[in-house]
Amino acid sequence: MEKIFNFAIPEIDTDFLTPSIDKIRKGNLLKVYLKELVINKITEQIYIERNQIEHAKNNFFKENKLFDNNRLKQFLLYRGINEKDLEYQLSLPLKLEILSNKVNQTKIENHFLKRKDELDLYKYNVIRINNCDLAHEIYFQLEGKESTFKRLSNQYSLDKEIFPEGIVGPKNLVGTHPVIKEKLRNFNNGNLIKPFQINNSWLVIKLLDRKEAKLDKKTCKMMSLELCDIFVQNKVSELIENYYIKF
Repeated sequence: MEKIFNFAIPEIDTDFLTPSIDKIRKGNLLKVYLKELVINKITEQIYIERNQIEHAKNNFFKENKLFDNNRLKQFLLYRGINEKDLEYQLSLPLKLEILSNKVNQTKIENHFLKRKDELDLYKYNVIRINNCDLAHEIYFQLEGKESTFKRLSNQYSLDKEIFPEGIVGPKNLVGTHPVIKEKLRNFNNGNLIKPFQINNSWLVIKLLDRKEAKLDKKTCKMMSLELCDIFVQNKVSELIENYYIKF
């Protein structure tokens, strides 16, 4: 290998390549390493049919454009794995999906309720200004259909560059001001909300659409997978605290 340093560096030998917990921890890889061990442990009794693995491989090859053996070898070399390792990695999501089917339904329902704020989606018009009289004038123009949110927002709103047509969303309400949250939750689609004040600003809002999340089959699957991930992350943190951190 061509010399690029102007000083001597230690040789990289097989001792260097031998993994140890100290090396893994110092390389900031301990969580990744333990997560892999935990997932392997909790799914080791789950059997995946060979045709499922082949199906997952075929999809993976298409997504990564691995059309021939040469491309596959280059890909595996870049990842530092062999084809058996790849099959193992592709099997884990399949096993976790099977494991998720065993999550307690009550736990799923409780997790859904905790996450509902992040899952409900709102779309609404908003105009924010610093003048109370102007806010009420805008409200009356909108109520009488003398103008539109788009026109008035572009003309007056302090947020016209962020929301050029005065439209927000669809988005969840995470991080939204509590007063705006309350207004949106208590009005129906199509309702024009009277001007209200937040700090030094006055807002006029119209709720366009509210899509409340439902615990249907798709959402149930998502919640159960999230709970599996939470279990794994908690177990990793427990292992680190109990066995690997020395202060």
